[in-house]
Amino acid sequence: MTRLRRKKNIYARLSACASYWFEVPVANRGCWRQACGMPPDCPLYLELGCGKGRFAIETARKNPGVCVIALEKEQSVILSAIESACEEGMTNLFFLCADVLLLRNYFTPGEVDRIYINFCDPWSRKNKPKRRLTYREYLETYKTLLRPCGDIHFKTDDSRLFEFSMGEFEVAGLGIRKITRDLHNSPWNAENIRTEFEEKFAEQGVLIKRAEAFKPD
Repeated sequence: MTRLRRKKNIYARLSACASYWFEVPVANRGCWRQACGMPPDCPLYLELGCGKGRFAIETARKNPGVCVIALEKEQSVILSAIESACEEGMTNLFFLCADVLLLRNYFTPGEVDRIYINFCDPWSRKNKPKRRLTYREYLETYKTLLRPCGDIHFKTDDSRLFEFSMGEFEVAGLGIRKITRDLHNSPWNAENIRTEFEEKFAEQGVLIKRAEAFKPD
């Protein structure tokens, strides 16, 4: 496994962008829109595993009336995303350096309108399906945090993970729509925002799989 290189002056660089990330996210539980300076009735989108932030930044740019929260566990990775948002002067994008396992500590039931899961670790080599972000126990957490009719937008390059996830969505009692196993040649490609990984896989000729799961009303 390749180790992430620790970036220099990480804490000083994070401090320079302090208005774009929340060091104690539990303090915002139930009041994220207010904490982010957004209207109380605006949609709230949450990306799990934002990496270097390309998808989150473009999503926020295209949806100025939406409060976008991007989460990433690795501090050295999320730093690039935070600095990019800060340099651009984004006003509706904010970050959490946190673990998905703690989501219930950070958000109240029904607080989130949409969750994005893009190219998460398939955990295929180690055969640990319970660690996949689309495993049923994770999905139960997402269901709790989503408002009625809220949805999960899921993309992956991994066929086994995709088929596994379709089954887990059903087990969790989620509806499924807009299923495609070749996103870039589908009706939904026009509105698709590509991630860094997605560009790499597309260049290699790997088909991108996508689906939306939604919480019943």
